[in-house]
Amino acid sequence: MSALNELLTGLVDFAGLFPPAAMDMESAVRAYAEYRVGPHAAYLGAFVVPAGRLEEFAGAAGRVGRRADHGPGGARSWPVSVLAGEPPDADVARALRFSAPPGGEQGLTVVALETRALSAATVDRVSAAVPGDVSVAFEIPLSLGRDERRALLAAVKAAGRIAKIRTGGVTPEAIPPAIRVAEFIWDCACAGVAFKATAGLHHPVRAEQRLTYAADSPRAVMHGFVNVFVAAAAAWALAGDEANRAADEPPAAVTGVLEERNPLAFAIAGDTLHWRDLAVPAADIERARRKLARSFGSCSFDEPVGDLQALGWLP
Repeated sequence: MSALNELLTGLVDFAGLFPPAAMDMESAVRAYAEYRVGPHAAYLGAFVVPAGRLEEFAGAAGRVGRRADHGPGGARSWPVSVLAGEPPDADVARALRFSAPPGGEQGLTVVALETRALSAATVDRVSAAVPGDVSVAFEIPLSLGRDERRALLAAVKAAGRIAKIRTGGVTPEAIPPAIRVAEFIWDCACAGVAFKATAGLHHPVRAEQRLTYAADSPRAVMHGFVNVFVAAAAAWALAGDEANRAADEPPAAVTGVLEERNPLAFAIAGDTLHWRDLAVPAADIERARRKLARSFGSCSFDEPVGDLQALGWLP
Protein backbone atom coordinates (compact mmCIF):
# COMPACT_ATOMS: atom_id res chain seq x y z
CA MET A 1 0.00 0.00 0.00
CA SER A 2 1.55 3.29 -1.14
CA ALA A 3 0.95 6.35 1.01
CA LEU A 4 1.19 8.57 -2.06
CA ASN A 5 -1.39 6.58 -4.01
CA GLU A 6 -3.77 6.54 -1.05
CA LEU A 7 -3.41 10.31 -0.75
CA LEU A 8 -3.86 11.12 -4.44
CA THR A 9 -6.21 8.54 -5.97
CA GLY A 10 -9.38 10.27 -7.18
CA LEU A 11 -8.39 13.40 -5.28
CA VAL A 12 -9.05 16.17 -7.84
CA ASP A 13 -12.53 16.94 -9.15
CA PHE A 14 -12.00 18.97 -12.31
CA ALA A 15 -13.77 22.34 -12.15
CA GLY A 16 -12.23 23.99 -15.20
CA LEU A 17 -15.44 25.91 -15.96
CA PHE A 18 -15.07 27.94 -12.78
CA PRO A 19 -12.78 30.90 -11.92
CA PRO A 20 -9.99 31.61 -12.10
CA ALA A 21 -9.59 29.32 -15.13
CA ALA A 22 -13.17 29.91 -16.38
CA MET A 23 -12.59 27.73 -19.45
CA ASP A 24 -15.16 27.55 -22.22
CA MET A 25 -17.10 24.28 -22.26
CA GLU A 26 -15.39 22.76 -25.29
CA SER A 27 -11.91 23.42 -23.88
CA ALA A 28 -12.81 22.10 -20.42
CA VAL A 29 -14.31 18.90 -21.84
CA ARG A 30 -11.33 18.34 -24.13
CA ALA A 31 -8.92 18.85 -21.23
CA TYR A 32 -10.85 16.41 -19.02
CA ALA A 33 -10.87 13.83 -21.82
CA GLU A 34 -7.09 14.11 -22.10
CA TYR A 35 -6.60 13.82 -18.34
CA ARG A 36 -8.80 10.69 -18.31
CA VAL A 37 -6.32 8.86 -20.52
CA GLY A 38 -3.15 10.60 -19.32
CA PRO A 39 -0.38 9.29 -17.05
CA HIS A 40 -2.00 10.73 -13.91
CA ALA A 41 -5.59 9.67 -14.64
CA ALA A 42 -5.80 7.77 -11.34
CA TYR A 43 -5.72 11.07 -9.45
CA LEU A 44 -8.67 12.54 -11.36
CA GLY A 45 -12.20 12.60 -9.97
CA ALA A 46 -15.47 13.91 -11.37
CA PHE A 47 -16.18 16.70 -13.86
CA VAL A 48 -17.90 19.57 -12.03
CA VAL A 49 -20.62 21.39 -13.97
CA PRO A 50 -23.42 23.83 -13.03
CA ALA A 51 -26.88 22.30 -13.39
CA GLY A 52 -27.86 24.96 -15.91
CA ARG A 53 -25.09 23.89 -18.29
CA LEU A 54 -25.72 20.12 -18.31
CA GLU A 55 -27.11 20.03 -21.84
CA GLU A 56 -24.22 22.15 -23.12
CA PHE A 57 -21.84 19.76 -21.36
CA ALA A 58 -23.49 16.71 -22.94
CA GLY A 59 -23.18 18.25 -26.38
CA ALA A 60 -19.49 19.01 -25.95
CA ALA A 61 -18.81 15.55 -24.51
CA GLY A 62 -20.57 13.97 -27.48
CA ARG A 63 -18.36 15.90 -29.90
CA VAL A 64 -14.92 15.64 -28.31
CA GLY A 65 -15.06 14.06 -24.90
CA ARG A 66 -14.96 10.31 -25.00
CA ARG A 67 -13.30 9.20 -28.22
CA ALA A 68 -10.23 7.72 -26.55
CA ASP A 69 -11.76 7.03 -23.15
CA HIS A 70 -12.06 3.24 -23.38
CA GLY A 71 -11.18 0.54 -20.91
CA PRO A 72 -11.19 -3.26 -21.26
CA GLY A 73 -14.99 -3.29 -21.28
CA GLY A 74 -15.40 -0.48 -23.80
CA ALA A 75 -16.27 3.15 -23.29
CA ARG A 76 -16.28 4.20 -19.64
CA SER A 77 -18.90 6.47 -18.16
CA TRP A 78 -17.71 9.87 -17.00
CA PRO A 79 -18.49 10.74 -13.34
CA VAL A 80 -20.21 14.11 -13.08
CA SER A 81 -20.70 16.33 -10.03
CA VAL A 82 -23.50 18.87 -10.50
CA LEU A 83 -23.48 22.23 -8.77
CA ALA A 84 -27.02 23.30 -7.80
CA GLY A 85 -27.95 26.92 -7.15
CA GLU A 86 -30.17 28.41 -4.48
CA PRO A 87 -32.84 27.26 -3.98
CA PRO A 88 -31.47 23.93 -5.21
CA ASP A 89 -34.70 22.00 -5.85
CA ALA A 90 -35.13 22.63 -9.60
CA ASP A 91 -31.44 22.05 -10.27
CA VAL A 92 -31.50 18.81 -8.29
CA ALA A 93 -34.44 17.56 -10.36
CA ARG A 94 -32.65 18.57 -13.58
CA ALA A 95 -29.51 16.67 -12.56
CA LEU A 96 -31.43 13.52 -11.68
CA ARG A 97 -33.25 13.58 -15.03
CA PHE A 98 -29.92 14.00 -16.77
CA SER A 99 -28.50 10.88 -15.13
CA ALA A 100 -31.50 8.66 -15.96
CA PRO A 101 -31.79 6.01 -17.30
CA PRO A 102 -28.88 4.19 -15.60
CA GLY A 103 -25.68 4.92 -17.48
CA GLY A 104 -26.56 8.56 -17.88
CA GLU A 105 -26.72 10.91 -20.82
CA GLN A 106 -24.25 9.66 -23.47
CA GLY A 107 -22.23 7.83 -20.83
CA LEU A 108 -22.22 10.77 -18.41
CA THR A 109 -23.33 9.71 -14.95
CA VAL A 110 -24.21 12.13 -12.17
CA VAL A 111 -22.45 10.69 -9.12
CA ALA A 112 -22.72 13.75 -6.89
CA LEU A 113 -24.66 16.93 -6.25
CA GLU A 114 -23.23 19.99 -4.52
CA THR A 115 -25.26 22.79 -2.97
CA ARG A 116 -25.13 25.34 -0.19
CA ALA A 117 -26.96 24.69 3.08
CA LEU A 118 -27.91 27.32 5.63
CA SER A 119 -30.55 25.26 7.41
CA ALA A 120 -31.26 21.69 8.45
CA ALA A 121 -34.51 21.96 6.49
CA THR A 122 -32.56 22.34 3.23
CA VAL A 123 -30.39 19.35 4.12
CA ASP A 124 -33.44 17.21 4.87
CA ARG A 125 -35.42 18.31 1.80
CA VAL A 126 -32.63 17.84 -0.73
CA SER A 127 -31.48 14.57 0.80
CA ALA A 128 -34.98 13.14 0.59
CA ALA A 129 -35.14 13.98 -3.13
CA VAL A 130 -31.82 12.35 -4.06
CA PRO A 131 -31.28 8.57 -4.26
CA GLY A 132 -28.79 7.13 -1.83
CA ASP A 133 -26.38 6.08 -4.59
CA VAL A 134 -25.85 9.75 -5.54
CA SER A 135 -23.62 11.66 -3.13
CA VAL A 136 -24.76 15.07 -1.88
CA ALA A 137 -22.21 17.58 -0.58
CA PHE A 138 -23.67 20.45 1.45
CA GLU A 139 -21.46 23.53 1.57
CA ILE A 140 -21.46 24.93 5.10
CA PRO A 141 -20.19 28.54 5.15
CA LEU A 142 -17.38 29.20 7.60
CA SER A 143 -18.93 32.60 8.20
CA LEU A 144 -21.54 30.88 10.37
CA GLY A 145 -20.90 30.56 14.08
CA ARG A 146 -19.36 27.31 15.19
CA ASP A 147 -22.52 26.16 16.96
CA GLU A 148 -24.53 26.78 13.77
CA ARG A 149 -21.96 24.87 11.71
CA ARG A 150 -22.09 21.96 14.14
CA ALA A 151 -25.89 21.89 13.99
CA LEU A 152 -25.72 21.68 10.19
CA LEU A 153 -23.11 18.93 10.41
CA ALA A 154 -25.47 17.00 12.68
CA ALA A 155 -28.20 17.33 10.04
CA VAL A 156 -25.80 16.20 7.31
CA LYS A 157 -24.80 13.21 9.46
CA ALA A 158 -28.44 12.25 10.11
CA ALA A 159 -29.15 12.44 6.36
CA GLY A 160 -26.16 10.22 5.51
CA ARG A 161 -24.62 12.92 3.29
CA ILE A 162 -21.31 14.80 3.25
CA ALA A 163 -20.23 18.37 3.95
CA LYS A 164 -18.31 20.81 1.80
CA ILE A 165 -15.85 23.56 2.73
CA ARG A 166 -14.76 26.53 0.63
CA THR A 167 -11.03 27.05 1.18
CA GLY A 168 -10.32 30.01 -1.10
CA GLY A 169 -11.32 32.26 -3.96
CA VAL A 170 -10.04 34.95 -6.29
CA THR A 171 -9.66 37.62 -3.58
CA PRO A 172 -7.62 37.48 -0.36
CA GLU A 173 -10.79 37.94 1.71
CA ALA A 174 -12.18 34.66 0.32
CA ILE A 175 -9.41 32.61 1.97
CA PRO A 176 -10.42 31.46 5.47
CA PRO A 177 -7.89 31.50 8.31
CA ALA A 178 -6.21 28.19 9.09
CA ILE A 179 -7.96 27.98 12.47
CA ARG A 180 -11.42 28.08 10.81
CA VAL A 181 -10.42 25.29 8.45
CA ALA A 182 -8.96 23.33 11.37
CA GLU A 183 -12.22 23.72 13.33
CA PHE A 184 -14.25 22.52 10.35
CA ILE A 185 -12.05 19.46 9.79
CA TRP A 186 -12.02 18.65 13.50
CA ASP A 187 -15.77 19.03 13.87
CA CYS A 188 -16.31 16.78 10.82
CA ALA A 189 -13.95 14.17 12.27
CA CYS A 190 -15.69 14.22 15.66
CA ALA A 191 -19.15 14.08 14.06
CA GLY A 192 -18.18 11.31 11.62
CA VAL A 193 -19.10 13.44 8.60
CA ALA A 194 -17.03 13.24 5.42
CA PHE A 195 -16.35 16.40 3.42
CA LYS A 196 -15.02 17.68 0.14
CA ALA A 197 -13.15 20.96 -0.32
CA THR A 198 -13.36 23.49 -3.10
CA ALA A 199 -11.57 26.63 -4.30
CA GLY A 200 -8.03 27.73 -3.66
CA LEU A 201 -6.28 24.36 -3.44
CA HIS A 202 -4.26 24.44 -6.66
CA HIS A 203 -0.95 23.95 -4.89
CA PRO A 204 0.19 21.17 -2.55
CA VAL A 205 1.74 23.25 0.24
CA ARG A 206 0.57 26.46 1.88
CA ALA A 207 2.32 29.46 0.33
CA GLU A 208 1.79 32.94 -1.03
CA GLN A 209 0.50 32.64 -4.60
CA ARG A 210 -1.23 34.64 -7.29
CA LEU A 211 -5.00 34.19 -6.95
CA THR A 212 -5.82 34.41 -10.67
CA TYR A 213 -3.98 34.03 -13.96
CA ALA A 214 -4.13 37.77 -14.72
CA ALA A 215 -0.87 39.72 -14.84
CA ASP A 216 -2.13 42.07 -12.12
CA SER A 217 -3.57 39.32 -9.95
CA PRO A 218 -3.66 39.91 -6.19
CA ARG A 219 -1.47 37.65 -4.09
CA ALA A 220 -2.24 35.97 -0.79
CA VAL A 221 -1.30 32.95 1.30
CA MET A 222 -3.30 30.00 -0.07
CA HIS A 223 -4.04 26.72 1.65
CA GLY A 224 -2.26 23.65 0.28
CA PHE A 225 -4.10 20.48 -0.58
CA VAL A 226 -1.41 18.31 1.00
CA ASN A 227 -1.79 20.38 4.17
CA VAL A 228 -5.57 19.93 4.17
CA PHE A 229 -5.62 16.20 3.51
CA VAL A 230 -2.74 15.35 5.86
CA ALA A 231 -4.46 17.45 8.53
CA ALA A 232 -7.61 15.44 7.89
CA ALA A 233 -5.72 12.17 8.28
CA ALA A 234 -4.32 13.41 11.60
CA ALA A 235 -7.77 14.58 12.71
CA TRP A 236 -9.38 11.25 11.87
CA ALA A 237 -6.80 9.36 13.91
CA LEU A 238 -6.95 11.75 16.88
CA ALA A 239 -10.76 11.91 16.95
CA GLY A 240 -10.78 8.24 17.90
CA ASP A 241 -9.59 9.27 21.38
CA GLU A 242 -12.42 10.45 23.63
CA ALA A 243 -10.05 12.70 25.58
CA ASN A 244 -9.14 14.57 22.39
CA ARG A 245 -12.81 15.04 21.48
CA ALA A 246 -13.55 16.35 24.95
CA ALA A 247 -10.97 19.11 24.48
CA ASP A 248 -13.27 20.65 21.85
CA GLU A 249 -10.64 22.71 20.05
CA PRO A 250 -8.65 21.18 17.16
CA PRO A 251 -5.49 19.37 18.30
CA ALA A 252 -2.23 21.22 17.75
CA ALA A 253 -1.17 18.69 15.10
CA VAL A 254 -4.19 19.49 12.92
CA THR A 255 -3.65 23.24 13.08
CA GLY A 256 0.10 22.84 12.73
CA VAL A 257 -0.17 20.81 9.53
CA LEU A 258 -2.54 23.38 8.02
CA GLU A 259 -0.16 26.23 8.84
CA GLU A 260 2.96 24.48 7.52
CA ARG A 261 4.69 26.39 4.69
CA ASN A 262 7.89 24.39 4.34
CA PRO A 263 7.53 21.72 1.61
CA LEU A 264 10.50 19.85 3.10
CA ALA A 265 8.49 19.27 6.28
CA PHE A 266 6.45 16.74 4.27
CA ALA A 267 7.94 13.51 2.98
CA ILE A 268 6.73 10.26 1.47
CA ALA A 269 8.59 7.08 2.35
CA GLY A 270 6.87 4.03 0.87
CA ASP A 271 3.85 3.20 3.00
CA THR A 272 4.20 6.23 5.29
CA LEU A 273 3.65 9.97 4.88
CA HIS A 274 5.62 12.16 7.26
CA TRP A 275 5.03 15.67 8.54
CA ARG A 276 7.90 16.62 10.84
CA ASP A 277 7.63 14.11 13.73
CA LEU A 278 4.17 12.89 12.73
CA ALA A 279 4.07 9.62 10.75
CA VAL A 280 0.83 8.74 8.94
CA PRO A 281 0.69 5.15 7.61
CA ALA A 282 -0.94 4.50 4.25
CA ALA A 283 -3.75 2.57 5.96
CA ASP A 284 -4.64 5.68 8.01
CA ILE A 285 -4.60 7.84 4.87
CA GLU A 286 -6.91 5.39 3.12
CA ARG A 287 -9.35 5.44 6.03
CA ALA A 288 -9.23 9.24 6.26
CA ARG A 289 -9.88 9.60 2.52
CA ARG A 290 -12.81 7.18 2.70
CA LYS A 291 -14.31 8.32 5.99
CA LEU A 292 -13.42 12.03 6.18
CA ALA A 293 -11.65 13.94 3.39
CA ARG A 294 -13.02 12.76 0.04
CA SER A 295 -11.73 15.12 -2.67
CA PHE A 296 -11.26 18.73 -3.67
CA GLY A 297 -12.50 20.71 -6.65
CA SER A 298 -9.91 22.57 -8.71
CA CYS A 299 -10.19 24.57 -11.92
CA SER A 300 -6.72 23.22 -12.78
CA PHE A 301 -5.48 19.65 -12.89
CA ASP A 302 -2.12 20.57 -14.42
CA GLU A 303 -1.08 22.80 -11.50
CA PRO A 304 -1.52 20.21 -8.72
CA VAL A 305 0.26 17.57 -10.79
CA GLY A 306 3.01 19.96 -11.90
CA ASP A 307 3.69 21.14 -8.37
CA LEU A 308 3.90 17.56 -7.11
CA GLN A 309 6.40 16.84 -9.87
CA ALA A 310 8.43 19.89 -8.83
CA LEU A 311 8.47 18.53 -5.27
CA GLY A 312 9.78 15.22 -6.59
CA TRP A 313 6.66 13.32 -5.49
CA LEU A 314 5.62 12.44 -9.03
CA PRO A 315 7.79 11.58 -12.05
